[in-house]
Parts: sequence; C-alpha cells; structure tokens
Amino acid sequence: MKIKLSLLVLLISLLACSAWAQVAITGQIQGLVTDASGALLPGASLTVSSPALMANRTVKTQKDGSYLFDQLPPGTYQLSVSAPGFKTWVQRGIVINPGFTATIRPQLQVGEVQQSVEVTSEAPVVDVKGNETATTFDSSLLQNIPSGRDIWSTVDQAPGTTPDRFDVAGNQSFQQATMEVHGSQPGEQVYSFNGLRLNWPGATGGFTAFYIDHDSLQEFQVVSDNAPAEVGVGGVYMNMVPKSGSNEVHGLAAIYYDTAATQAGVNEPTYQGQPVNVGSPMIMTRDSTVNLGGPLIKNKWWAFGSWRLYALKESVLSVRRQDGSPIADPNHQTNVTLRSDYQLTTNNRLNFDWWYNEQNRFFRRDEGYAFVAEQASWRQIEPAYILQGNWNSVIKNNLVLDTRFGYMHLLFPLGAQSSVTPADFSRIDPLQQTVTGAPIYTFLNPSQVLAFSSSASYYKGNWGGSHNFK
Repeated sequence: MKIKLSLLVLLISLLACSAWAQVAITGQIQGLVTDASGALLPGASLTVSSPALMANRTVKTQKDGSYLFDQLPPGTYQLSVSAPGFKTWVQRGIVINPGFTATIRPQLQVGEVQQSVEVTSEAPVVDVKGNETATTFDSSLLQNIPSGRDIWSTVDQAPGTTPDRFDVAGNQSFQQATMEVHGSQPGEQVYSFNGLRLNWPGATGGFTAFYIDHDSLQEFQVVSDNAPAEVGVGGVYMNMVPKSGSNEVHGLAAIYYDTAATQAGVNEPTYQGQPVNVGSPMIMTRDSTVNLGGPLIKNKWWAFGSWRLYALKESVLSVRRQDGSPIADPNHQTNVTLRSDYQLTTNNRLNFDWWYNEQNRFFRRDEGYAFVAEQASWRQIEPAYILQGNWNSVIKNNLVLDTRFGYMHLLFPLGAQSSVTPADFSRIDPLQQTVTGAPIYTFLNPSQVLAFSSSASYYKGNWGGSHNFK
C-alpha cells in the first residue's frame, strides 16, 4: 500500500510539472445506482458502449453507489447496469460533448439479470456539474449555419462575443479577426487544437497560425465565460476537435459556391450628394471539401483524412486604380488533415493527428495606406502544420491518465511580387497615402511552438461524498 501511495504521489508531482495546461476534449458520465426503494447499490456493474469507442468501458459502483466514466470521446453512448437479483437497466442516446458531464441515476428493479428495462422517455441530459458558458458547434451546424466558413464567423454566432470587423458571407475569411467578450483584450484568445493550446507566439500571443477546415471538425467548442481552471485567460477560448474514423466507413464530398450574381447590389452611401466607394462584394467564392474515415482493423485501428480547397476573390471598392476601377483581392486556402486512432489494449488508446494549412494572400496590402499598387503589395504564401499525439490510459476504474504533445511550425512570409526587380524600390507619398514601386519591406518570419501536457484524474466515492480529483 505504501509503494502504491508513493508511486501515486510521484506521478502527481511529475504531472504538476507539465509545460502547458490541457482542457477537456472528452466528457463524463456519472451518477448513483439505487434500487426501487432508493437504497444505494454498491458493486453494481456498469458498461458504456458507443461508436466513438473501440472497446467498451466497464466500472463498478463504489460503496456509496456512485460511479464515474471519465475521458469519454465525444459521441452518443449507451449505458447498461446490472446487479445480481435485478433486471438489467439500459439507457441509450446519451450525447457527450467536450467538457460535458452527464448525470445518470439508474434505478434497478428486482428480477432476473436476463430481463432488461430500457429507458426511452427520459428528458434530455443536462450538465449539472459544470458552470462554464459554452457553445458547441457539431459538424451539422458547421455545415449549415448561414455565415462564412471560418472559425471567426462561427465564433460570432456564439452569444456574447463581438468581432473587430464585419463579415458578410465570409468576405473576411482570408484574415483572422480578434474576438472580444465582456471587455477582454485581443491577446486573451486561446486556440486549442484537440485540447492543447497552440497559439501563434507572435504579437500579443492571442492569434493563431492556422486556418481550419470546417468539415474536418467533429466539434468546435467556444467558451465565453466561466472557463475551466485550465484556461488562463478571460477572453474567448476555442477548442477544435477533429473527426476520427470508426468501425463503419463514412465520408463527405461537398462544394459551396457563390458568385456576384447571387448577391444583392451594392448600395453605396452618399456624402454631400456623391456616392462613397465602400464595401467588398464577392467576385467568386468556392469551397471544395472531401473527407473519408473508417477502420483499418475493426475495434483496433481507425483512420480519417480530409482535404479542402477554399478560393475567395472579392472586389475592394474603396481602393481604386488610376483608371478608376476597383482592385481585386484573390485569396486561396488549402487544408489536409490526417488522424490515426489505435487501441493498444482494452484500457489504452493512442491517436496521432497531422494538420496542414496553406494560407495564400496574393496581394496583401499594408492597411496603413489608402492605396497600395499591385506591384507594391505583399505576396503571402504561408504554409503551416501541426503534429499531435494523445495517449489515454485507464489504470483502474477510478484512475485515468491523459498525456498529449503538440508541435506547430509556421512560415509567415511577406514577400515581393514576381514582377519586382532588384532595381525597384518603394515609393511612399505621405500626402496621398499611397505606396508604389515595391513593398516597404519583406521578411520570412518562421516560428515554432512545442507543447506538452499530462494529467491524472482520480475518482473517490464514499469519502464525505463523491469526489473527482484532477
């Protein structure tokens, strides 16, 4: 007993030294098991099954009749309970989201174990343990909400959040926004990939190096208030959970298309009777996406992959060439996401993720000037990738370990156009606020982030109540 206690103390000490706090990408099912009279039932056997699990999970109730299933991946679950002398109790359709705790209190009836009672008329399960204000967008919402197909347009749908710019049908998708909630600052934003914070280290530290493929996400969670203790900022927390494979083959192929012909006309405001050139109507938007997931070995090894090509071209009415025509602003985004899930043993699961993104702005302009000629604009060809790994281990019914690592690499170049020669130089007119000739400056600006996190979750019942230590 002393050896076990010493090992547990050492483990917790090591975990306390982790470089980064991690936030839940999983959920829980917990509660009490009683008989028809309300008496507690210790030693009852509970099993959860789900398409999100390769192997079913089983626990037994503690002395006070309580139980906990921790570290459950997002998905829809079935809970079954059995005990000698009682009918088997079953409840289906328990939906688990990241950070969600479902409280289920089975009440067993006297009878044979071979007999079963299935609960079908229960009210929707609510989280009575957590108090954070969170909005979860599942894959259906991500595909169907009437907004731009980028994470900032999506965050704008969450109650209480305010962006720093107006986005109309995704016309700002090529440039990330800052999001504010209850007076937070631009640096108070967390971009969490599969539960691990991987913000871009530049500027205020509140930005991302990544532009996400909507259709590669199983869920996108936005926490705007009462964030969990692991979140060290008071602003918007965003958690992106990628899809995974399953025992069944599933996939998606979709194209989203928009042209100027599908938009309403531009109604320009007037000043002293003259129209003012403002707005950035779409010339063309095309978002093509394909993904596929399934088993390599059923109940053992799952794989998922996705690809996206997002092209956006708009007309900037406020910036005019010498002939009076508005400039065009073409942008291009490519994404590849690959995921592998492997069930090492019944109680050990390992997954790896590779995210790749290339965000290309072909004529990026310095926003400090009224007009920047095409030749003086920047060519931003910006590749980035993330490598991630996650090991989840159920040591005992009441002790679960979760270890994650992540590495992000970004090249954020602002280069010159191919037409610029060594003899060209930047010409700035401070009165007219124009830049011609060549970009003001150029750079490569590489950056890397390495993050590691590990946690232990220990559940103890019948100890002045039930407790879950993390």
